[in-house]
Amino acid sequence: MKKRQKQEIILVDDDTDLLEEIAENLELANHAVTTFSDPTVALEHINQGHDGIIISDVRMPNLDGHALLDAVQKIDRDIPFVMITGHGQVTQATTAMKAGAYDFLEKPIDPDQLHAVVGRALEKRNLHLQNERFKSLLSTGDLEAKIIGTSKQAQQLRQQVSVLASLHVDLIIKGETGTGKDLVARCLHEHSPRKDGPFVAVNCGALPASLIDSAFFGHERGAFTGAEGSHKGYFEAADGGTLFLDELESMPIAFQALLLRVLETREVTRLGSSQVIKLDFRVVAAIKGELSELVDENRLRSDLMYRLNVAALDLPDLAERKQDIEMLFSRFAEVAAVTHDRPVPDLDEKTRRLIKLHNWPGNIRELKNAAERFVIGLPFDFIERPTGRDGSPEQGLDAALASFEKQRIQDALNQSDGVIGEAASLLCIPRKKLYLRMKKHGISKQFLSD
Repeated sequence: MKKRQKQEIILVDDDTDLLEEIAENLELANHAVTTFSDPTVALEHINQGHDGIIISDVRMPNLDGHALLDAVQKIDRDIPFVMITGHGQVTQATTAMKAGAYDFLEKPIDPDQLHAVVGRALEKRNLHLQNERFKSLLSTGDLEAKIIGTSKQAQQLRQQVSVLASLHVDLIIKGETGTGKDLVARCLHEHSPRKDGPFVAVNCGALPASLIDSAFFGHERGAFTGAEGSHKGYFEAADGGTLFLDELESMPIAFQALLLRVLETREVTRLGSSQVIKLDFRVVAAIKGELSELVDENRLRSDLMYRLNVAALDLPDLAERKQDIEMLFSRFAEVAAVTHDRPVPDLDEKTRRLIKLHNWPGNIRELKNAAERFVIGLPFDFIERPTGRDGSPEQGLDAALASFEKQRIQDALNQSDGVIGEAASLLCIPRKKLYLRMKKHGISKQFLSD
């Protein structure tokens, strides 16, 4: 996350003594101030998207404060405009507020009130600009704005999605919990010829076995007890678009045979009806684990696997794309700031080391949660869970000891802010031995100090 630049305060007053006094006061508080004694010149400096605020006196020659406020609002009505009024000029202040001024300051200006008003106005402007940037990111169709990262894995994934999106084939997305399977499925749909059709997402593990037939095939009135009207199932709902089957391995094995037939024929018949409905939809299925293992464990039919596995996307764990962690964290922090109407805090070196050293067992979902906690001011709540590729806990004494050792090393590095010498002292081992253990466990030396 790049360090945020100071927002600019444009200060306008034809009284040069007062202008210098206010500017000096603000600069001592570490604000960036640009002064103008001529409001017409100041107006030339203001443009849409200006990142700061404007403070202006009311009484000025050529262009008074009210006229300047009106001109600024025509450029960008969301720029906070603070008016300086003379003592007792309450009527002017009220008029300015009704015209769109953010607030007013009364002469003689109280420094505490000045800083309070400026602080609130700058925060309001920053939040507005963050919101606009976020909405812009959401509206773009660029894959780079959705599948974020500069790592080799992220670049390869974007390329694969770009190619597969245009093909009329069903496919499987493989990946552990939190790696972004839903996001990739939506990208495949939004960049496909079916983008104007529906995207129907189904969590196969959340459907009761007793209702799964009706949920997928739909039903007619009276088809079973409680069927008071006709109902369109997931297959029909996805006609012309994409059907995303998440956690396919959780689907009852008996129903998988029915799914296979629909995939082969693209035809369905609602429960309680004899009418065959022809459909046109694409299936994107997501699984956790290896296909061959799921088949061996009788959680996935082999014929269904072969039918869907025309193409496959294998999503990497976040630990495999450490290069992208800070970029992802920054994006999630921006989203959280808009959601909670708060500014994005600067990412200091200690926090940067923490997110680089953590192994993120919950993958992108865990990183998103950490970014949200960061924005709202809560400490990170990291939970290390040593897991295998299939998400199950590693077994055996050797694995448990290795996990414990790795965790102790990471804890020491976090506690010492990444200073190797201090971490070695905390662990009561020589520095060289700590380096060897870090290499053994794949703990990066990047961002660490000697």
